Amino acid sequence: MKDQRGSTEPPLPGTAVERRPAPMVRCRRCHRPLRSPESRWEKLGRHCADAPERTLVYVIDQEQLPGI
Repeated sequence: MKDQRGSTEPPLPGTAVERRPAPMVRCRRCHRPLRSPESRWEKLGRHCADAPERTLVYVIDQEQLPGI
């Protein structure tokens, strides 16, 4: 049995790891799939990394204070 390193020895018992595809990482703002390592690490696409942070604004009806 030959592995990627070219060794013909079988792996040690309990150390054989099944190869899986890399998990899909998406941008936390636009939810597009990310491919570059830096973008995947930061979880932000290149266009979203330059954009300012979104701020939530809540419009709440309030009664005016007396005397104003």
